[in-house]
Amino acid sequence: MAPSDRSKLPPTMLSTLQSNGDPQIRSRGIPRRTLADSYHQLLRTTWPRLIGLLVLVFLVSNLVFAGTLVLDPDGVELAQGPHIESLYWRLFFFSVDTVATIGYGNMYPVSLYANIVVLVEIVFGIMFVALATGIAFARFSRPTARILFSRTMVVQHIDGKPVLMFRTANQRHNLIFEAGITASVLRDEELAGRIFRRFRDLSLVRDANPIFALTWTVMHVIDGDSPLADWVANGCAPTDAEIVVVLHGTDNHSGQTIHARWAYAANDVVWGARFADIIQRDDAGHRIIDYDRFHDTEPVAAT
Repeated sequence: MAPSDRSKLPPTMLSTLQSNGDPQIRSRGIPRRTLADSYHQLLRTTWPRLIGLLVLVFLVSNLVFAGTLVLDPDGVELAQGPHIESLYWRLFFFSVDTVATIGYGNMYPVSLYANIVVLVEIVFGIMFVALATGIAFARFSRPTARILFSRTMVVQHIDGKPVLMFRTANQRHNLIFEAGITASVLRDEELAGRIFRRFRDLSLVRDANPIFALTWTVMHVIDGDSPLADWVANGCAPTDAEIVVVLHGTDNHSGQTIHARWAYAANDVVWGARFADIIQRDDAGHRIIDYDRFHDTEPVAAT
């Protein structure tokens, strides 16, 4: 069966874990620390927003410094400056040259007031460039992974036992050393008369891969000790259940730890099916991975 419309599902962590976005959580009772968290916010914002913010700060700051310098009309020597009628805009371009430390030599401060403003502006420019460079480097240097997860999970009987399976692939085909994976079921449970959202870990047939370069089929045997035992008894998964998957490992190029995540809803489980074969060999003996069939499943006869 194909996954049904997810809009019918209750609000969960699903959309967050299947994307690179952050959880959409609103909080009460804690003070907002916008300035203290500004560095973290700049790291997680999108590149277009970050670039737009840096350009906006650069332009606004130069507009402000130009407005400060215009208070002393004769404080800056502008005889060889740009051929613009407006004094304000001539000082604006002087401010840009100062912040960017270009120093063409055609414009320079002469009064004490203008020199003090230029001193403040130079300090601001050094700090701005340092912060912008640091944020850009921190974003570029963050480890990333191109890990693909199957859109569905399948349940197939193997050796007389139902086995829950999903697969993942390393799309870069580089080496990820000591890769490990965890899977947990998240569902509502009643405890002491109250409803709690609880995680229960799923034991995996193999939860580690010494060298993860191609694909990996992850399996969980649904036995009597499995948190999913009632799924088999009922013949379906509870609608409030999610299975959260987290994969981690060490990238062989950067030596940094990488992470990837995914989540499956109840209607992502395909019963009585298996994944289609996607690994083949060409005439030269090279392995070929057919990603066009990565998410495909095939029905299997019931046993």
